[in-house]
Amino acid sequence: MKCMPAYLAVLLSGVLLLSLNSCKSSHASDGRPTVLRYAFMPQSELLESGNLRSELTRKYLSEQLHMPVEIVRVEGFAATVEAMRAEKIDMFTGSSLTYLLAAQKAGAEAIAARGYPDGTVGGYRSVIAVPKDSPIHSMEDLKAHAKDTVFAFAEPASTSGYLYPRVGLIEAGIDPEKEFKKVVFTGNHLASIMALKSGKVGAAGFMVRFMTRLIEKNKLAPDDVRVIWTSDLIPNGPYVVRKALPDQLKKDIQAALIAMPTKGPAAWANMNSLLGTQVSGTVIIPVNDATYNGLRKYAAQVKDFSFEDK
Repeated sequence: MKCMPAYLAVLLSGVLLLSLNSCKSSHASDGRPTVLRYAFMPQSELLESGNLRSELTRKYLSEQLHMPVEIVRVEGFAATVEAMRAEKIDMFTGSSLTYLLAAQKAGAEAIAARGYPDGTVGGYRSVIAVPKDSPIHSMEDLKAHAKDTVFAFAEPASTSGYLYPRVGLIEAGIDPEKEFKKVVFTGNHLASIMALKSGKVGAAGFMVRFMTRLIEKNKLAPDDVRVIWTSDLIPNGPYVVRKALPDQLKKDIQAALIAMPTKGPAAWANMNSLLGTQVSGTVIIPVNDATYNGLRKYAAQVKDFSFEDK
């Protein structure tokens, strides 16, 4: 990835159940933390019982690792990266773009991701959509109506809610800050979709999976929004650990995650119910930093790309 502007302090966008102002976690003599702290971002849980999923995951990891696991609730990707940089969390699951930032700024290491038995990483897609009654039917129309359009991204560290839609706009010849009437960040994908449905924004970029789930739960009609652009496949975000954790603990966490479909059926079933019908045949596979090199090249298309909150 191209050299980015100096990374200013990431603004914490939510409240951690464990205060980021507290002291760093204590460690045993071998460097193993006495408690493994797993950052859990409820943004993706808004349609489901986030408490149930986090508890099932916590219980499973605790049993497999033979150590206490605590869930740290974080609102937003930027806050998660800052928490890992400050060594307030040991593990998180986030978007691919969040991982790239965490690897660069917070000593993060990718160890596993949802994929397929043949070892390939699964993925998902981003879309740009407009309200159903919009006169915009294509990216060419969006460019033509840009000066009258408020465009919504999710948040700056979101792969499908910011990076991919932004590159899609650039490839369509649209400079968001210069051509749109206004660019806003809603905070998450669901907020972007609902702002689009209500007409508060004229176009938005978000993960297609959230739109699908809203339709499945009858909270959005299939024709409430009109998709005008769909991204290439985005690699699934990884399970991430602090690189400074003991190597054996990182291997143990990776092994536990890979074994979840068979050893943690309750946690696995709940995760699949959250993702809906788009997970058929998937498992958890080992990954590493090089898995996301393609995404780095993609991000380099954005001039002066910055992960700062806006």
